[in-house]
Order: sequence, then structure tokens, then C-alpha cells
Amino acid sequence: MVYCKKCGIENTESVSFCKNCGESIENMESPKSSRTVELVLGIMGGVLGLLGGGFALIFSAFAPSIGGLGVSAVLASIVGIVGAAYVVQNAKYGGIILIISAVWLLISISAFAVPGAVLLGIAGILAILRK
Repeated sequence: MVYCKKCGIENTESVSFCKNCGESIENMESPKSSRTVELVLGIMGGVLGLLGGGFALIFSAFAPSIGGLGVSAVLASIVGIVGAAYVVQNAKYGGIILIISAVWLLISISAFAVPGAVLLGIAGILAILRK
């Protein structure tokens, strides 16, 4: 559906002129959906991932083998936050970035990253599927 810029009436996309005022289709616009949900979920997931990565870095003092995983989780979380911001400009590619970040975060530090990975994954799926 498109809306006439002159009178605001909803028209089908197949018309050439507004059914109400006769204005040309060039002066009509499609409604743009808001990506606030994906943005908020992505940022929340990224922040939770940063916290999980921080905990892994703290625990690396006791188990040095998880230090690299903590760094990886922090990087995945930063990528997730960037993807959340990008989803506003391009939902498809932003969603793909969010899903990649969610999987990366889950692989990095699975025990600490579940909440962040779930939120990033949901945000990515919503961004790709929602019109």
C-alpha cells in the first residue's frame, strides 16, 4: 500500500493516480516500518555479551585458557551493537550481522553468553523477516 502525499489516502501499489484526489503515483510513499525493537534488542544483547566477555576476562586470571574466549566475546558483542545500529539503515544486512554476532558470541563463551546471544539472534531474525 502507498499513501498519497497530497491527501493522505491509502492506495494500492498498482495505481497510477490517487483514487481520492488524482495526484500522480510519484507523489505517493510507502510507509516505512520502525526498527526500534531490533535496535533495542540488539543493543541489550550486545551489552549482555560485553558483560559475559568481561566476566570471562576476569575469570581468565584463574583459568588462563578462557582469556581468548573473553576477548572474542567482547569483539562479537561490539559487532552486534554495530549490527543493531545498522539495522535502522538496512534491515536485511543489519539482521545478518546480528545473527552472525549471536552465533559468534554463543561459540565464544556459551555459558556466559546465552542471554546476549538470544537477544541478538531474535533481533536479527526480526530484522530479516519483518516488513
